[in-house]
Amino acid sequence: MELKETEKRLLDAVSHIIENDGFTKIGVNRIASQAGCDKVLIYRYFGGLDGLLVEWAKRHDYYSFAYSEFIDTIKQSEKWDIRQVVKDVLFRQLHYLKENVLMQQLLVWELSGHSSFKGILEERERIGYKLQEELNKSLDIGNDNDMSVAIIISAINYIVLFTRQYPKLNGIDFSKPEAWSRMEAMISKYVDFIFDDSKL
Repeated sequence: MELKETEKRLLDAVSHIIENDGFTKIGVNRIASQAGCDKVLIYRYFGGLDGLLVEWAKRHDYYSFAYSEFIDTIKQSEKWDIRQVVKDVLFRQLHYLKENVLMQQLLVWELSGHSSFKGILEERERIGYKLQEELNKSLDIGNDNDMSVAIIISAINYIVLFTRQYPKLNGIDFSKPEAWSRMEAMISKYVDFIFDDSKL
């Protein structure tokens, strides 16, 4: 069996287990069984469970692949349109998280206080902040925008995860499409305020 096929089977097995049983059932033996592979292959190809999950995260964790999606656009943008790039990154995060159950399961697992699989968190922070650093270079306004963007990212994560179980938040019914449209409009307003021309 070719290496790429084996890797794909192992990565697909991780997705299958998370989607059906959540992160509590993730383990070397369970993944190997689901993939129909010897568990030794997890160590041979990925260096172990954490390495496999980091590789999985590169395909399913938004900020683990957002850098490669947006870096060229950021580098080619002028100051006057960088705010639109920031909006695009945040809108993409919102849509991706809303539609991706695997990403939702990952965030719920992390927020539950489990300390396992730190490699995913470290990869997200490393790649996500790399994207922020590129934005900082384009904006050339210091580091105050880091906190502002962090708050918006966190708000997106919380609202999407909260409304999976409880559609109403602060009187807003997120089971209706117009609520999400209002949220996008407000994100856009926040970004315009944060990166107001007078601050550039």
